Amino acid sequence: MTVTFPAQTHGDIQTVLRKRKDQYQKFGLTLGVQAFVVGQSKDSITDSYVSINDVLYAVENPLKAVDIAFKAMIVFDSPYHVEARREWLFLQRAIYDIETRLDKKTLDAKTSVLIAAYKKFRSEKSQ
Repeated sequence: MTVTFPAQTHGDIQTVLRKRKDQYQKFGLTLGVQAFVVGQSKDSITDSYVSINDVLYAVENPLKAVDIAFKAMIVFDSPYHVEARREWLFLQRAIYDIETRLDKKTLDAKTSVLIAAYKKFRSEKSQ
């Protein structure tokens, strides 16, 4: 999933977002919705954000950032970012149990197997 991690300080946020936006524009894509964290490493995350249409929203934690980013992508019918399409699709189908008209075009065999295994695990756990 697109959880951007290179922002080590608050001063890095706009620079990182601008670089990502420029990179996407080279391929004719928009930056869209991004979950964004600030910290030196995954063990020292200090802040979490969601970026939607160049507006940065502070959220409580990284999990909340992913949750809000996912829901925003669904609501705005925003495509998943290429580098994290499988991860977002896993969350969509396995965790949120949502199917859309685009799933068949983007769902690969490995992701389908992982989704089925997770759903089986979840159903066995609830019994």
